[in-house]
Amino acid sequence: MSYKQLIIFSITPWVNFLILYAFYFFKIESTLIGIYHELTMIPSLLFGGIFPLLLAIKFFRSFLIKWFYIE
Repeated sequence: MSYKQLIIFSITPWVNFLILYAFYFFKIESTLIGIYHELTMIPSLLFGGIFPLLLAIKFFRSFLIKWFYIE
């Protein structure tokens, strides 16, 4: 995956998480929002933790390869 894709996949779950809790904060409750909340909350939290970790690993891995590369 490219850095751009990892950044997009890292931000998108947290945006979903913030939108759902904004609905909760402003007391916007409907059946569809409740179902959407229940179906997407756990995947959003998992992917919101996994993709930033993959991004950090890829960044530091490429950084270390460039830093310690000896010709």
